[in-house]
Amino acid sequence: MSARFRWGPPIGAGRFGVVHRAYDRTHDRWVALKTADDLERLRAEHATLRRVEHPNVVRAIALDEGPPPALAMELAEGPSLVAWARADVPRGAPRRGPRRNLPMAFGYELQEEGHSQYAPITARGAARLRASLPALASAIEAIHGAGVLHLDVSAENVRAVRRGDRDEPVLLDLGLAWDRATGGERLVAGTAASIAPELGLAPPTRAADWYALGVVLFEALTGRLPFDGGGVEVLVRKQTVEAPRSSEVAPGVPDDLDAICAGLLRRSPNERFDGAKLRERLSPS
Repeated sequence: MSARFRWGPPIGAGRFGVVHRAYDRTHDRWVALKTADDLERLRAEHATLRRVEHPNVVRAIALDEGPPPALAMELAEGPSLVAWARADVPRGAPRRGPRRNLPMAFGYELQEEGHSQYAPITARGAARLRASLPALASAIEAIHGAGVLHLDVSAENVRAVRRGDRDEPVLLDLGLAWDRATGGERLVAGTAASIAPELGLAPPTRAADWYALGVVLFEALTGRLPFDGGGVEVLVRKQTVEAPRSSEVAPGVPDDLDAICAGLLRRSPNERFDGAKLRERLSPS
């Protein structure tokens, strides 16, 4: 590691590296320093970030080939978009009786008929989502415009970052990003909760990233994931049944956000919402 960076404490870890808070002596600022054993992976992520250059995508600063190799990025500190949007949902909010979800045959816990046991987002949180979704859609479109799929859009990778006097969504971690021109074949990438139903059956398309955004939105609206469980079990259920509506899980979810979420989570990638459809359905805050 060059003398340019002074290491601080770890602030995150993933499948392919650890992220440290670090001080950049050259520019007199704190940065996020991602270290990994795989230099080629860091090179690819650095090149992708440099191609995207979008205000709502974390910005690359420098690649240090080490040893150990490290990628310096903008320090995008803040809560996850889900936590930020649900910040004023009362803890221990009353649960009004569970509802029936997916059949036991799909590995989902069978529940009695009734209203949702999950608390919906508040009006303030809904306004935060309405303000954030166009910027996130633009960020995903910029990544796609660079010929890349993100393939790891998740609650942990969408942060509400304070900039000046406002909070803005920032999309992080392009470590799994796939270059459609040179990346070869890839079927499954990302976390079980976020991957689109078609992954595992066909190569990913742009629709996979829109599905993953729908999962983030569903969790922000309801406080839970659209499909419980993990691994292959979840993927099989996604390929078999449609995701529940957020309004079914948490009655009181605003109609416009409920419709957008359902559109993003459509099982068929050909019917799934993209950024244009999202903006079309978004009501003014």
